[in-house]
Amino acid sequence: MKCIVPLAGPDLYTEAYGLRPLMDLNGTPLIEAALKARAWEKTLRPEDYIFVVRQVEALPQLTAYLDATWPGCRVVTLSNLTGGALFSVLAAMALVASDEPLIVDLGDILFSEGPQDPQALFTDGVGAVVPVFTSDESCYSYLTIEDGRVTGAREKVVISNNASAGVYMFRDVQTFLRAAAHSIDHRETLNFKGILFICPMVNGVLDNGLIVAAPHIENYQPVGKIFHGSPTK
Repeated sequence: MKCIVPLAGPDLYTEAYGLRPLMDLNGTPLIEAALKARAWEKTLRPEDYIFVVRQVEALPQLTAYLDATWPGCRVVTLSNLTGGALFSVLAAMALVASDEPLIVDLGDILFSEGPQDPQALFTDGVGAVVPVFTSDESCYSYLTIEDGRVTGAREKVVISNNASAGVYMFRDVQTFLRAAAHSIDHRETLNFKGILFICPMVNGVLDNGLIVAAPHIENYQPVGKIFHGSPTK
């Protein structure tokens, strides 16, 4: 199993905060606080992590930190902004075996609940797993759930009270690529401000006849709110 962490967005580096992944969170860099706390962290080897970054000021500082914290990890460097996290993750797919499960972790919501072995979840037609928490704020992505099964997803549209926790598990590369193609084919309705994100790819997994599971997490901490002083759970 591989874990792809897309960090190539417009907020990778800002004058106000510097390198966002390295922002201090109680003495720990933000990206480390997020990834090291995951329930499945001990299942993954350091070399199972693939970080997608972008050519920005102070990038050598970030890559040196990633290499030291996850020895043997791969770092994919993009020269420019892409059309969204979907495309940034596609840049890393050449480093994942075709039959290998994968996790896309945005690293922007802190939580430690979840399966210790995500691969065990991909049985009985399950194609993807997306942890969710309860919210009604439009800054998150949302999934509709009926009888315990996901039926749809939208980016930054409150279609339910099931907000994505920013982690997306796919049973294999084929499932991810088919879902990505679905988002591209339906970009007129699935984009957000012209950008394609990961959450709406859930619709593509469903369209291919697979089940999407959405385990609920109780204890979470949205990264954006940490630095804006808003209350979190």
